[in-house]
Amino acid sequence: MNISPLAADSLGVRSMATLVETQGIRVLIDPGVTIADTRYGLDPSPAETQAQEEASTRIIGALCQVDAVVVTHYHDDHANLLPYVLSSTAVFLKTPSTQAEHRFTQEMLPQLYHTNRRVAFVDNSSRGVGDVSLEFSPPLPHGKPGCRAGSVMAVAVRSKNGCFVHASDVQGPLSEDAVAWLMRQRPDILYLSGAPTFRLYYQAERDADALSVQDVRTARAHLLRLMKYTGCQVILDHYLVRDKNFRRLYQEVFSTGNVWTAAEFLGAPEQFLEARRRDQESREVPTYGLPRHGNGMVEANKGSLTPLASALRREDYVGAEIPQFSREAASDTSFQ
Repeated sequence: MNISPLAADSLGVRSMATLVETQGIRVLIDPGVTIADTRYGLDPSPAETQAQEEASTRIIGALCQVDAVVVTHYHDDHANLLPYVLSSTAVFLKTPSTQAEHRFTQEMLPQLYHTNRRVAFVDNSSRGVGDVSLEFSPPLPHGKPGCRAGSVMAVAVRSKNGCFVHASDVQGPLSEDAVAWLMRQRPDILYLSGAPTFRLYYQAERDADALSVQDVRTARAHLLRLMKYTGCQVILDHYLVRDKNFRRLYQEVFSTGNVWTAAEFLGAPEQFLEARRRDQESREVPTYGLPRHGNGMVEANKGSLTPLASALRREDYVGAEIPQFSREAASDTSFQ
């Protein structure tokens, strides 16, 4: 089972776009990428803009070559590139539940239906794609139960080669419902967003969705319990790595040796561009090279993080090579 984060916060952009390939089936989860409009009162740096262009290129290239696409929720950083999907691809969506999600789908669905794409709302169900099973969660809180951000849909990709679970913005997980569902899946590898600890520094106490220090402790405890119960390895990224202090705050979790950022999982240089927007070096355009080797587990000739092409037109990508990375890379302790 090959698991390839195509874009991530540890790679310089807001995204959890992930390509999974197993049993000859390719599934792309959350085809979206954005960068923050402002952070610390600063606009995006040139480095962030370039990282967004390169990430968009990789995601669109993959969208043209997959058998199924899953959208776990409708925030732009998880879904804004969905219209690039080909008409022959099955599209599995979370059922919209908030006004914002209904608006998003009302704008997007006509584009998908126009070319007779196969579209289904799949919360709390299972679907088969070839010899691969996709199991979708019921709606899980986007953080704490009852939060205004709404809900997300996790997905378990299961084949004879193992089980990968993508839990997007469960934020820790903070919800006991999310913990229970994830435990039942018994993933080999779990990819999820950590708690948004960067919000501890500026949020208003009267905000009902405010994150507390106790919430961070709860998120850490839930994740450690999940790991102990399932024995899974973890890709932990997204909201968490927008905080420059995330390794100190999550020291107990990363010290297990079974937790990596998406960049570490790939063996690629970490680029925490949003968290470091104030730093001069983060405002310089980076030169992305091949991922570092993990005892030979990641093949350099498959791992280029450079763009597949310069334009963002669908026809430019059909037949282009999709970056692939072996799930066995997750067992390589050289990333620690």
